[in-house]
Amino acid sequence: MGKSSQSPHNCGVKWRAMRIRLVHTQALLLLTAVLMAVLAMGALSAWNLRNGFSDYLATRDVERLEQFALLVSENAERAGGIDALESNGVDLPELFHQFGRMPGSPAMMALRDAMPRPDEGGMFSPGPRPRPIDSIDAFKDRVAIYGLDGEARLGRALPQDAHDTVERPVRVGHEVVAVVRMVTLKPVPNDVELRFLNTQYQSIVVMACVLLVIALVGALWISGHWVRPLIEVQAATEKIAQGEFDTRLNASRSDEIGDAMRNINQMAAGLKKLEGARRQWIADMSHELRTPLTVLRGEIDALIDGVIALTPKAMLSLREEVLQLNALVDDLHLLAMSDLNALPCYFEEVDAARLLDGMVQKFALRATQLDLTLTLDTQLETPVMVRWDAKRIEQLVGNLLDNSLRYTDAPGRVLVRVRSGDESMVVLEVEDSAPGVSEIDLLRIFEPLYRADAARGRSIGGSGLGLAICEQIAKAHHGVIRAKASALGGVLFHLELPRLGDEAV
Repeated sequence: MGKSSQSPHNCGVKWRAMRIRLVHTQALLLLTAVLMAVLAMGALSAWNLRNGFSDYLATRDVERLEQFALLVSENAERAGGIDALESNGVDLPELFHQFGRMPGSPAMMALRDAMPRPDEGGMFSPGPRPRPIDSIDAFKDRVAIYGLDGEARLGRALPQDAHDTVERPVRVGHEVVAVVRMVTLKPVPNDVELRFLNTQYQSIVVMACVLLVIALVGALWISGHWVRPLIEVQAATEKIAQGEFDTRLNASRSDEIGDAMRNINQMAAGLKKLEGARRQWIADMSHELRTPLTVLRGEIDALIDGVIALTPKAMLSLREEVLQLNALVDDLHLLAMSDLNALPCYFEEVDAARLLDGMVQKFALRATQLDLTLTLDTQLETPVMVRWDAKRIEQLVGNLLDNSLRYTDAPGRVLVRVRSGDESMVVLEVEDSAPGVSEIDLLRIFEPLYRADAARGRSIGGSGLGLAICEQIAKAHHGVIRAKASALGGVLFHLELPRLGDEAV
């Protein structure tokens, strides 16, 4: 079977070209939300208009009836009663005439609508405006004043088949002397209702279109404001994934996207630092392994060429080089295991005071031979029971003492101080006299294969892994170790270990 001519990379490019961009998705979501809101608002408005238009006219009709009934009550009270009002010649048209002259009455509105209007040329057109359907004429034809006996007193009697009527009392003082009865307004004719509703529907459609245009412009602006930095993040992470760790983003935003940009910048800086440390680790490790191998090869070549006689002393020298190389490989393996969180530790109850005192006694003879004073200052009460890996703690303290004895100038001083930090911690400090270490070197002193200045250089010996192993053993016991300048002129190592080293503090 033949292979496809389309590579995975081309497939990825094609997929990226065909996918929907985030800016389009965001714009579509915003437009959809606005469109649904506009449609819902328009449908609700149309439903309210269609169902509430007639109710609105009926409500206004009842309000006018109440105003007219109040006017009739005032006239009847001035005349002395409904009979006196009728005797004085006040009829229903006269009452309607008074009602039409009241501010806001239907007659005044009709009069205003009947006034001439200026046309497009500025001239007044002679014709009156169309009279509204609920004008005074339509109102007065549906109203009559009835006595308490049910007989029409003022105005023509309303049709007998008029079932939908509304009544309001006519009062003289606090006594009801008559009622004003009105036939309710007939439903609005279909053509009038349709014209009104169509006008409202057209306004809703126009407003919906305007809102959609505004939403589209807003969606494009919002998409550009929010999606543009995401595109920059995408491009930056792609470069970082390809190994360009110098890539940085302009993280000037104060929102979550700005936080993400700052995190990416920190990630790139951390990856750059790790990459540099990896390369430095490879270079230092190859150098550390090459030195004993070169010495070993030189001695073997000398034996083969006969330059050095094959004596027990020569064999002992070869064995020492092999042991040094083996110790270096063991230290490298220990660090590798600790980086994998697999540093083997076997916790048991031990006496911390006795353990630390024994380590100091073990290095006392060597300190004397180097013309150095090794002193133990302990404030621990015996016994101090802790759960530690005794072998690992001995290795940690031994590496610290070995480092101080190896690099301290004679005559000098090495001080070991032990005390209780609190009920759950044990504090150990190892400090020595000159020479010291610069502040920059103190920050990197626990890095594997890192060596400080010439005062503590490779020529004195050591693999350069002892302090790194100390840090890993302290972490395995949930402790911390730090280095700082000593008051004696050298370096002070401050170690804090929980008494229960197999439990997180």
